[in-house]
Amino acid sequence: MSKKILSVTFALVMVLGMITIPVMAAGGRWGLEDIVFTDTRGNQVTIPGGAKSCATRVVEFIHGAPWTSDPRAMDPQEILGAPDYDKAKDTNYVTLGNNGVIVLEFDVYIYDGPGNDIYVFEIGPDVEATKVEVSNDLVNWIYVGDADGSISGVDMNGKVPADGRYKYVRLTDLVTVRGGSWAGADIDAVAGINVTPYEYSGWVKAELEKAHELNIIPEAFFGVDLIKPITRAEFAAVSVKLYENLTGKKATPASPNPFTDTNDVEVLKAYNIGLMAGTSADKFSPNVLLNREQAVTMLVRALKAAYIPGWTLATDNHFTLNFTQPAKFADNDKISEWAKPSVYFAAANNIIPGTGNNMFSPRATTAAEEAANYASATRELALAIAVRMVDNLKGKPLDYK
Repeated sequence: MSKKILSVTFALVMVLGMITIPVMAAGGRWGLEDIVFTDTRGNQVTIPGGAKSCATRVVEFIHGAPWTSDPRAMDPQEILGAPDYDKAKDTNYVTLGNNGVIVLEFDVYIYDGPGNDIYVFEIGPDVEATKVEVSNDLVNWIYVGDADGSISGVDMNGKVPADGRYKYVRLTDLVTVRGGSWAGADIDAVAGINVTPYEYSGWVKAELEKAHELNIIPEAFFGVDLIKPITRAEFAAVSVKLYENLTGKKATPASPNPFTDTNDVEVLKAYNIGLMAGTSADKFSPNVLLNREQAVTMLVRALKAAYIPGWTLATDNHFTLNFTQPAKFADNDKISEWAKPSVYFAAANNIIPGTGNNMFSPRATTAAEEAANYASATRELALAIAVRMVDNLKGKPLDYK
């Protein structure tokens, strides 16, 4: 390629000749600004959450041959983030070289949705195509189509499973133009369009959508696997979000910090409200996993803190919730006595799901169960409980004595 020229047009912004700049649209996904652009076919497209839905890490870059001798086009890190090619300085892109390969990681999961799912922002007067593949483990790759150059989209429909979600994209230059001073496709950015910030189970999809609406998903959960067990620090963040939603008040962190093993602000908020205590006088054990009975009990505390005047963690035993006792779980004998009031209150109010066959699976009781994370509360379970508490109990007076 002999000279770099921006070869694409973005929508809804001030036009300077044939060059325009992406629109930052306020009020976008996840409370972030969306980016709106127009692709080479004239379609107006939105990148949800802006840079959050673009590649965030270069896993591997193997430049092709020939490549380029221009240092401005050699750094693969320039492909990361939102589209930002600087025409005046001819910067903020990477040249792949003929047959060059780049593997990118995303903080979001890309899935097959309406229209194109991935967009490749390629710049320059030569329109150069790339092969596009996706993976979720960097081992098994699925070919999903070719990005034809310029701003080109790829639709994964019919090429990936309906429930597939992918964190990795691999681009391979297809040698549309051989040789030149900038051999191979010149990539400004790669964006996911149909994306979710989480890996999750199918049963919790509706609750996650509601959790977004209620703003009870902690920022720390962005880009994580919600199917995995939840830590005490992560759970503190969920419980604080629930408390703030129920009360309409912002929680403040404890000061000074009583713990020597964490300075997590959400942990200090949960401690200050009385939702969670330390595991010793000066330890919180932020990375310890929670089991199901602990998770339910702690979220019921958030409800008590919100709606029972004078309730504190220290006085919890002075307040008993009144409710119609539901049928006992088949593994009732495994539920700790201190957890039963909260577990059955949650069950009576359709807040906590069982694990099948009328089992609650409250906690691990053997070394083998502990090793297998049996009965561990998951991130998605914590969010589902919080959503159901808001749906079923927000604004309703608690019956207690």
